[in-house]
Amino acid sequence: MDNNLGKNKFLNTIKSILIAIFFALIIRYVFFQPFKIPSKSMLPNLLVGDHLLANRISYGFSIPCSNDKLINGFSEISRGDVVIFRWPGDKGVKECPNGGFIGLTSIYYIKRVIGIPGDVVLIQDQDVFINDKNISKKTKRFYKDGNKLYKIKTNSFGDKSIDVIYENDLTNFSDEESFEIIVPSGMYFVLGDNRDNSLDSRFWGFVPSENIIGTASIIHFSFNGEFNSFGDMIRFKRILKVIN
Repeated sequence: MDNNLGKNKFLNTIKSILIAIFFALIIRYVFFQPFKIPSKSMLPNLLVGDHLLANRISYGFSIPCSNDKLINGFSEISRGDVVIFRWPGDKGVKECPNGGFIGLTSIYYIKRVIGIPGDVVLIQDQDVFINDKNISKKTKRFYKDGNKLYKIKTNSFGDKSIDVIYENDLTNFSDEESFEIIVPSGMYFVLGDNRDNSLDSRFWGFVPSENIIGTASIIHFSFNGEFNSFGDMIRFKRILKVIN
C-alpha cells in the first residue's frame, strides 16, 4: 500500500512538472520569446547585454516552418517598429522562414522597419526619405560610447521620433552612401539605429514578411559586460523599459 502511494505521488509530481514545462514553452514560443542583444547595431536605443521579450502574436503567430497563421495578428507591421526576424541569408530559411517552434540553430536579427511594401526609400548622405518625405532631422546632441562620439539625428514616424546615431568622425568613410529602392510586395526594408555600424537591408536586401516573428516589446534584464564595478554590472534603470 505504501509503495503504491509513493509511486502515485511520484507520477503526479512528474505529471505536474511536464504540464508546467508545456505551458512555459507555450508562453515562451507562442506569446513572448526572450532574446539578447549581442551587438551595437541598435545603439543608442538597445545596448549590448539587453535581454528583451519579443511579442510573437502582435503580427500573428505562424505555424512553425509555415506561412500559415495559427493566430491572427492584431496590428500591422508599421514604419518605426523594432522587429525580430530570421535573417534572410540564414541556411535553410526558405524551407523554414520563421525558424521553427524553437529555432535554436536559427540566426535572428533585430532592426527597425523603415520601408513597408510599396514605399520608395531614398538614402542620401545621412538623410532618409520615404516617399519623397525627409524623415531625418539634425540635432545638437551627441552620444558617447566608450571613447567614441556619435552625432544624434532623429527619424520621425508619424507621432513617434526615434534617436539614431552616425559616426562623428567621417575620415574613415570615402564616399557618402546614396541609393533609392522600391520596397516590393510582402517585403520590408530595415535599418539599425547605429547607422554606420549595422549590417541591414542596405547590404543583404529586404526582409520577407514570413521571416518576421514579432516585435520587440520590453527589456526584462540588462547586463553590462563592460562594467567597472559590481555596482554598474546590472543596468537596473533599463529593466522593464518599453522599447520604442
